[in-house]
This record gives sequence, C-alpha cells and structure tokens, in this order.
Amino acid sequence: GGMYVFQLMDYYSASGMSLLWVCFFQTIAISWIFGTEKLCDCIEQMMGIRPSKFWTVCWRFCAPAVMIVIFVSQCLAFSPLTYGNNYVYPFWSNVIGFILSFSSMLWIPAYAIYYAFSGSGTILQNLKNGILPQIKMRKFSIHDKQSGLLISNSLGGLMTPSPSFVEENIE
Repeated sequence: GGMYVFQLMDYYSASGMSLLWVCFFQTIAISWIFGTEKLCDCIEQMMGIRPSKFWTVCWRFCAPAVMIVIFVSQCLAFSPLTYGNNYVYPFWSNVIGFILSFSSMLWIPAYAIYYAFSGSGTILQNLKNGILPQIKMRKFSIHDKQSGLLISNSLGGLMTPSPSFVEENIE
C-alpha cells in the first residue's frame, strides 16, 4: 500500500488546498498586518535596494486575490482521488485525506479563536492586539569601521547590525 498511501498524502496534504490555505494567511499576515512598507524597509535594510511599488501592489492585492481564486477553483473542481485510470479510492480514504488536509488548515483559525478568548481584554481588544505587529521601529546606520563610509541607513526593527555582514562586504 506504499504508493496508495503516498498518493493519498500527496493529493490531500502536500499539495493543493492546505498548502494554499497556509500561504494565503501568511501573505495576509505579512502584507496587511505587518505591512508592505515595513517589509520594504526590512528588504532595503538587508539588500540595500528598496522594492518598487510593483512588488508592494503584488504582495498586498494580486497575490491574495490569485490565491483566493485558485483555492475556490480547486474546491469547486474537486474530484475524488484516483490511481491510474481505473482505480477510484474508496470513500473512507477520501475522508482520511480530508482529515489530513484539515489537520494543518485548522490551526490558523483555532489559534486565532484561542488568542481572542484567552487574553485579558475583551474578545475585540484581543483581536485588535493580535493583529498589531509588536516591533519597535528604530533608525540606525551601518558604517564601515575603517573608512567610516555609510553602508546602510534605514528604518528597521527586525535586523540589528551584524559585524560579520559589515566585515564580509567591505573586503
């Protein structure tokens, strides 16, 4: 049954709806909650080049929209799993497949519900606090120690100056 089990797990958990579900919420968290401007600040700090407005629009609008369309299309076009052209998996195996999918998908709303109800404030206050990034933005500059030349000057909260980064890129 190795190939049957492998195909069942591949069809329901490794590719498709559950992976797209997680990617959608990750994209929403990065682009809408953390913010595309902060993401651009972090990328500029790391690479020295600020992403163009094209990427900001893609991260914020295009990527989530495309993921929703693909997710809905996949749900509407669902067909039971088959092996080859002649074997259709039994109903109970498709149920196991859905359990596999939902076992990774349910953690996102389950944690949101847990977070909303377990905090010290009201449910609405907890939800509002949960979608605010807890990063203190600070402006800092990275200078070459020998020449004093500016290497990076940005607003950032995720990265701190790394001596190894400065030393490796100066030499």
